[in-house]
Amino acid sequence: MKRIILLTLTTLAAFSLSAQTSREEIDANPRIVVPTMTTYTGEIFTSEKISAPKGYKPVFITGYMRHGSRFESDPSYPLDTYRYFTEADKAGLLTPLGKQVKEFMIWNYEHHQDRIGDLSSVGFNQHRELAKRYAKRFPALFKSEAKVASVASTSLRAAMSMVGFNQGLKELNPRLNNSMEASERTVGIIRPQKAANNKLYPAEQEKMYKSFLKGEINAKLVDWGSRQDLSHAHKALFTDAERFFAMFPEKKPFKIMTDIYKRMAFAQNFGKLDRTLIDEVFTADERYIIYKHENCAWHYRCGSAAHPILANNMWQSHILVDYIVEQVEAHISGKCDANAHFIFGHDLNLIPLQNIFGLENMPLYFGKGNENVDYVAEHWRGYKITPKAANIMFVIYRNKEGKILVRPLLNERDVELPIKSVAPHFYEWNEVKKLAYQRIAELDRIRKAK
Repeated sequence: MKRIILLTLTTLAAFSLSAQTSREEIDANPRIVVPTMTTYTGEIFTSEKISAPKGYKPVFITGYMRHGSRFESDPSYPLDTYRYFTEADKAGLLTPLGKQVKEFMIWNYEHHQDRIGDLSSVGFNQHRELAKRYAKRFPALFKSEAKVASVASTSLRAAMSMVGFNQGLKELNPRLNNSMEASERTVGIIRPQKAANNKLYPAEQEKMYKSFLKGEINAKLVDWGSRQDLSHAHKALFTDAERFFAMFPEKKPFKIMTDIYKRMAFAQNFGKLDRTLIDEVFTADERYIIYKHENCAWHYRCGSAAHPILANNMWQSHILVDYIVEQVEAHISGKCDANAHFIFGHDLNLIPLQNIFGLENMPLYFGKGNENVDYVAEHWRGYKITPKAANIMFVIYRNKEGKILVRPLLNERDVELPIKSVAPHFYEWNEVKKLAYQRIAELDRIRKAK
C-alpha cells in the first residue's frame, strides 16, 4: 500500500496564492490561529464587487455552512490544560507569567462546565450577521414572501446555527417563509464522513481512516514539531521546563505546548481573546510553527486525496454533492419553488466540497502525498477554508432564454474554478456539475487503487 512521507518536498501542482503570505496574514490578524478555531466575521474574507453577465439575474442560492463558534468539543481539552498548570504550580514550577496563564486555565475549565460542544453567542451571531450580508447582497432572493428552506445535522450547534441564520433573515424581512429541519432523515447526507450515518462507509473503513491519520500523519507531524524551537514559551511559563514535561510523560512536549496555545487562542470562540497574554507567552515564530503543524494535519484529515484511504473518506462526499445538485436541478426544472436552500453542518464535511468543486482552483491533492508543512501552509490555508461559520455557496443565475450560470462563493469570496468561465466568476452550471462528477469518479478510482 502507498505510504505518505510528509516532510520531503517534490514537484507539486501549481496553485494560485493570495497577495500576502500566510505568515503575513496571521501576524496581521489576531483572530487567525489554527484552521478550525479561527472566528469568522467576514472582515478578512473580502471579495471585489462584480456584475453578472448582461441579462442574467440571481434566481436561487444553495450551499453548505459550518456551524458557528462553539465551546470546546471534548472535555479533556480544558481539563488537560487545567491539570498542567495546577500541578505545575503545586510543584513550584510556574513563572509569574505562568501563574497568570494558570488563572486563565482555571477560568477556562470552569467556563466549560456543562457547555461542551455548545454553540456560543459568538457563533449564533456569526450566522445571524452572515445571513444579513447574504440577504443584502442578493436582495431579489429574499424579498416579499420568498421561501427559504434549511436543514441541519442533528448536532445542537449546527441546528442552533441554522436558527441564528434564519433569525438574521427574518430581522431584515419578517415576511419570509422559512422552514427548518434537523432530523435523522437528512443527517446521513449532511455528515457523510460519519460511518454511523452512512451505509456506504463501513465502520471498519472509518476506523482504518482514523488509524491512518494517527500513525501516518499525526505521528510524523508530532515528530516534526519535536524538532521545532518553542524555547521562548517554555521559559516564559516554567522555571524548569524539563521538570515540568517530566510530570506528564504520556504526552510529548510539543503536544503540551500546542494544547496550551490552542486553549488560549480558542477562547475567542466564546468571547474572550487576550492576544496580549498569548504574545507574552508565544513569539510570532512559535505561533506560526503551531499553525503550520495544525494546518497540515487538517489538510490531510479532509482536504487531500493523496492516498486511497484519504480518497475514500473524501469520496463519501458524493452523497452531499448529489444533494446540492438535486436542489439546483429542482429549482431549474420548476419542481421546487424555494428561493434558497441552506445546509448546516461541520468542517469535516465542508472541506471536501472545496476539492470536489475545485473552488479557488483547489485540486484533489497537490502531489503524491509528500508535500511539506511549509508548502501546505501557503497553498492550503485552512483559516480561509474552514473557520467557524465557514460557508460555500452556489448562486444560480438565469437569463430570459433560460440559460443557467452559477457563481460559486467560498466564505463570501468570489472564487475561480479550473474550467472556462462565461465571465469572471460565472460558469455554466452543467460544466460545474460535470467537473464535480469527474472528480468524484477520480476519487473512486484512487480509493480503489492498491
